[in-house]
Amino acid sequence: MNFVISVIHAVADPISAATFLCNALGFKNTCQSTEAVIVENGAIALRLVPDNTARQGDGGCLNLELQTRNMAQATAELLVLPDVSLIAQPVAVNPARVESRLQGPQGILITLVQEFNEDELGIIPPLPTSLIWNEDAEDCIRQMLRLIPVSFRESARIRITERAEMLTAEEAEITVTMNFAVQALADVTPLFQHPMLMSALRQRGIDPSGYFDRGTVS
Repeated sequence: MNFVISVIHAVADPISAATFLCNALGFKNTCQSTEAVIVENGAIALRLVPDNTARQGDGGCLNLELQTRNMAQATAELLVLPDVSLIAQPVAVNPARVESRLQGPQGILITLVQEFNEDELGIIPPLPTSLIWNEDAEDCIRQMLRLIPVSFRESARIRITERAEMLTAEEAEITVTMNFAVQALADVTPLFQHPMLMSALRQRGIDPSGYFDRGTVS
């Protein structure tokens, strides 16, 4: 079953609200009538309907969350728009997430969010292990993972860990050694990244010969 979902927001002036959303937040006006104005941005559709009981700018509350990589710049760009004001300064809701809130026209609230990845936080997350790992083997994989683009890193972290533990189990061992860890790294990593990883392993004093000639695991 397929669903097309629109968020319905009642406002005093749907056209004004739609204009703001299109000009400020990149929405597109896809339908306009006396009954509603529909705007969408490819991820969400908003059906703006008239609320005859609301005063201008005094409709219900619609809270939109916007992701940004630069909180200060995004805030400044929004504040130059008409009828936009800052109602909450940026605050860290947890070490990896900062939020601020702005008030727009027609009851539109904007929550600006900046999230920080593990590189920006300067952390190296642990592996999701289920077996005992040799300390050097685990440290090696965690360091090698930093060479993988951060957007693919969590998936790689899981797949490499699972592969290393599967290789360990196949040999009826209970501890993941450097041998199993490096082989899992070679098996899971796409071929185009092999030269980079082989170079990094050599810098750690590990000879990658024999690990990177078995292809990749799908």
